[in-house]
Amino acid sequence: MAADFIGIDFGTSNCAVAALVNDKPTLIVVDENSENPYKIRSAIYLAHDDSGVDSQDALANEQTLNDMLTAGEILFGEQGFNAFLLTPHEGRYVNSPKNFLGAKIPKRLLDNFETLVVRFLSYLKQCAEKQLTTNITKVVIARPVNYHSTMGELGNKQAEALMLRAAHKVGFDQVDFIHEPLAAAYHFEQNIKQATDAMIVDLGGGTSDVTFCSLSQDKAKQLDREADIYSTKGIRQGGIVCDKLLASGIVSPLFGRGGRTDSGKAIPNMLFSGVYDIDNIPLMSEFYSPARNKAIGEYIFQSEDPLPLMRLQRVQKQRLTHELMHAIEFAKIQLSDQPETVLNMPFIESTLKVDIQRNEVADTMEKWFDKMFVMIDTAIEQANRQPQIIYLTGGMGLSPLVQEAIAIRYPNIAITVADAFSSVVFGALLKAKRLYA
Repeated sequence: MAADFIGIDFGTSNCAVAALVNDKPTLIVVDENSENPYKIRSAIYLAHDDSGVDSQDALANEQTLNDMLTAGEILFGEQGFNAFLLTPHEGRYVNSPKNFLGAKIPKRLLDNFETLVVRFLSYLKQCAEKQLTTNITKVVIARPVNYHSTMGELGNKQAEALMLRAAHKVGFDQVDFIHEPLAAAYHFEQNIKQATDAMIVDLGGGTSDVTFCSLSQDKAKQLDREADIYSTKGIRQGGIVCDKLLASGIVSPLFGRGGRTDSGKAIPNMLFSGVYDIDNIPLMSEFYSPARNKAIGEYIFQSEDPLPLMRLQRVQKQRLTHELMHAIEFAKIQLSDQPETVLNMPFIESTLKVDIQRNEVADTMEKWFDKMFVMIDTAIEQANRQPQIIYLTGGMGLSPLVQEAIAIRYPNIAITVADAFSSVVFGALLKAKRLYA
């Protein structure tokens, strides 16, 4: 028998849902097209007509995003991403709506993102209800300590209020939230044998968060745990930033960065602004603009080696940013299991590729590591004590580079690597059980 509540990890890169079935935490199948059906890519593809893929050219169509939300078919996860790869100009692809919920953007655009969240939450709710054959009316949603925003706490309030409205619109009568690292802490707490001061480091796709807290079996079923939380921090940095650093440091020369004109003048960096920014709609839109196309074209004629800039122009004209960043992310993931890999980019040029060494990626991540360490060190200083264990979760927590860097930085602290894709959602479910059961 299933309970009428669920936990949701509404992540930047992936989403997951967990339910209580016969009093056992159970993951819900959310994407049958994925290698791991228990997580779904945080991606939406908006097609222009009922066909979903074979639709009218979106570039020539004056429908707004809002029109597309109401008039076209919406495809989620791998189905949406694959449709986008097949027909990138025949719809609108949105990678991770969560990244924009705390952004300082016009209200009409924010309203569109709210509609996207409504549709995504509705899809996740329907997946759970279909498998559980019961009406789900209560939910706990995991959220970052700080949303991706330049507005600080105002951005956090804006994002959570939007999520709350969206959850009510899809039929959740009772809605609560939990910080992602605290959710992971609750899950971790289920298996500890003695009281532990634990630093939970959640390194996700869009944000990185830490919660430093006291965990124990004696308190594992309590709802109010504020007294056990020593400190909490969050920064606007995750796996996407790491991917962009890798792209800028290793891939950009293939597109002309660092090149020169026939007269010896440097190719301006402004040509490349936005080419990797899948998490910044204004910058990506500027990269796709006619003005940028014209500027790239002018430098192609002036360049001493025009081929790299012609590749950049192909990315710009064919709107290949998402496909390029997907390939870069895939190469980064491969480096978790092997010391080197090949980044293939046949969608730009049939034989275009670059060899990448794991140590090269480490070099591009220096600033990324610096910010992560400042976050962790600040949490330790605020707590005025040392953690006994560091509990790593989130996709970036699987990286050997990250694990090695943390082990070197904190040699006297034990490190445990969690299930990157289920610890947060199971923790959200635990809070839901304490609230609603």
